[in-house]
Amino acid sequence: MRPLRKSRKGWAVLGFCLSLALLASACARTPAPTASLAPVALTPAPSASLRLFLIYGGDVSETWGGQVRIGLVETLVREGEYRLGETLVLGEYRLPLDVGTLVAPGTTAIAEAIAQSQAFAPDILITVGNQATRQVISAYPDPHQRIVFCSFSGNVIASGLNRPNVTGVLELPYPIQTGRLAVSMLENPAKFMVLGDVSSTDNVATEAIFEALLKDPPHPATPVWRQTDDWEEWQTFVQEAATLDFVILGKYDHVHDAAGAPVLPDEVLRWTLLNSEAPVFGLWQETVTQGAVGGLVLSGEEQGKSAARLALRIVGGTDPAALLPQRPERNILTLNLAAARHWGLLAPFELLVTASVGGTFPVP
Repeated sequence: MRPLRKSRKGWAVLGFCLSLALLASACARTPAPTASLAPVALTPAPSASLRLFLIYGGDVSETWGGQVRIGLVETLVREGEYRLGETLVLGEYRLPLDVGTLVAPGTTAIAEAIAQSQAFAPDILITVGNQATRQVISAYPDPHQRIVFCSFSGNVIASGLNRPNVTGVLELPYPIQTGRLAVSMLENPAKFMVLGDVSSTDNVATEAIFEALLKDPPHPATPVWRQTDDWEEWQTFVQEAATLDFVILGKYDHVHDAAGAPVLPDEVLRWTLLNSEAPVFGLWQETVTQGAVGGLVLSGEEQGKSAARLALRIVGGTDPAALLPQRPERNILTLNLAAARHWGLLAPFELLVTASVGGTFPVP
């Protein structure tokens, strides 16, 4: 373990920096115009029923999908006064990674998902993830079916989602703010690594995260870019980080071993955390809770909450065409004290009272 790191210059201004980070998050570049999610003013009567059908993409982990569902249901119960299983009825379908997979003779998974949705007759269809959002919406035969997507990180217009019956929640990371957090916890860092796989799309791609940090680097540190889907090369990059000050970890869902078999994301993260001499910071909540030091992170639960608020506005009478795709109203500044302790970092009081604190560090 490295000796304890202390930073004097950053502590006094950390609260100011984090305030700027949260302000900057609202101004970050997105693929389409966004709007803030204000508290719902128009909700259906508690006695009204709401039928939702959720289609999860094969690119969405069960953990993330579960968090989306929790945020969705809790918000509908609390803010819409629905009762799960009574006035709130859910149907669900999970797609495989290959949507062309045959689930029955002559029937693909995407066709089966759409058929089940139509048979369920939802008031609103919810798609979760890039794959489900793109594939389902483009193939859905009913142009009047109201659809809310979430956990989508692509370009809304280029993906054909700017339709009058569609709106949704964007999943766009905050690398600039996370980089500033990392710099505030280190003593004069000079260089850091942006590390991720090669299969993530659009705004969560490693090169997009790197480009954002290159345009607005967290002074005085500058980024280097490392991207691969090869497990052996990934390990080499992690060992290279010993010469750098910290690592910002992008997506790690599509890493393969020498035989071409996928390495489980949890195993990629675990190995990376245990073998990186440089502190690792994350952009997704589960990355931090499982052992990265911290970050302004994306949360599946917040995605679900935002999707629920859009659904409430739609069933309350608002046309989906009037609701711009948007980021969640709230983003979570998260700190893992176990990880900070592993790398000998001190968290200032200003950060402790601002951040969501929690998580573990993997045992060798």
